[in-house]
Amino acid sequence: MPDTGSVDDESLRNAAAEALGLLYELSPDIDVFNLTDVQIHDVMAITIANDVCNRMDLQLGQIYERLRHDPQQVQLFRKDVREYVQSEVRVVMERLGGTGLDPKRLARDVLRSAMEVFAS
Repeated sequence: MPDTGSVDDESLRNAAAEALGLLYELSPDIDVFNLTDVQIHDVMAITIANDVCNRMDLQLGQIYERLRHDPQQVQLFRKDVREYVQSEVRVVMERLGGTGLDPKRLARDVLRSAMEVFAS
């Protein structure tokens, strides 16, 4: 990842850090330099899903503020979005398998799908 400090770079960097943190929570004795194919797949899926959710927060941030719902309701909404995005990423990645996976395109397609479902 380039170190430009752009919003896109920071979103991806935070998404990857969060994915690795979750991996450590689930398996504290994991060796990140010797991941299995399944673990690599999981980290990629979590990173892409987290990045999509970060981008949705950026795009919907002002809308969240204007909503007439209390903050707890907004957080429940965000939780629903995160669960949808994670499921969508896993479905697409499982369908594609290890071949033909373009993470940027996958993230863009899932972001578009999530925005259509939740922003309308």
